[in-house]
Amino acid sequence: MDRSLRLASRGMQMGMVVLAFAGVVTGEYTYIPAAIAALIISALPTLIRRDLKLVLPIELNFWIALALFLHVLGSFSGFYDNLPGWDHLTHAMSASLIAALGFVVVVAIDKYADSIYLPRTFLAVFIVMFTMAVGVIWELVEYIIDSATTSRLQYSLDDTMKDLLFDTIGGLLIASAGAYYLNHTTIDHFVETLRVPEARARVGELMERRRSKG
Repeated sequence: MDRSLRLASRGMQMGMVVLAFAGVVTGEYTYIPAAIAALIISALPTLIRRDLKLVLPIELNFWIALALFLHVLGSFSGFYDNLPGWDHLTHAMSASLIAALGFVVVVAIDKYADSIYLPRTFLAVFIVMFTMAVGVIWELVEYIIDSATTSRLQYSLDDTMKDLLFDTIGGLLIASAGAYYLNHTTIDHFVETLRVPEARARVGELMERRRSKG
């Protein structure tokens, strides 16, 4: 299963490269920066694992690549304008990705910050609220860009409200999955699978090197 997800992630990264080249060939230069940025972001888990020794779940790596690839594909192919529901699909996926990353960070903080204790029920609520807050910020950014340029990132108030609804659905799905996961394992086990102790030691080592050089 892990091998299949890893291969699928690599395939989607190659797809981003193909779309970037397609932008050059067709003269659609607008989509090239988005494809390159998506490719770089999708490679971050590998870089984090190599440099900081932090290992994100393979499922999360796959979800990052999938969400980015669908966004780039939708922009290049015109699916956002021509395929009903594509915008809402990518919003839900992006929101669930933000929720998953938030879940990883909050659980790690809860484990290592002695002054912070998060009951599991509150953890689920926090993930949903965090995802909704990011969704609102994203919509505000789109509104500002539309107001300052001739872009049309927001089609209507109805479209914006649907985007926020699907953001909430994505957050609820991850919050439910996270609560289910923690009820069938321990936070210690989850943190160990991420290799957070090794990552903390690595960060401390890098900070010490920087202080010694300074």
